Amino acid sequence: MIQTRGTIQGFLVGDHWDLGGEFAQKAGGWLSEGKLTARETFVDGIDNSVDAFLGVLKGANTGKMVVRL
Repeated sequence: MIQTRGTIQGFLVGDHWDLGGEFAQKAGGWLSEGKLTARETFVDGIDNSVDAFLGVLKGANTGKMVVRL
């Protein structure tokens, strides 16, 4: 990076609110076609919610951590 004078720049979703409608339309199509999926980790029972939370902190989940009641 230093040798080539490269630049790293992040972005926030809020920087692109004007594209929200277009994204919703495209993402809705991708969801219905099965091209866009969400990965989730499920833990069963409220008694395991503390372990699920600690698992999130340790990176033990893939995608969202969901506690099923």
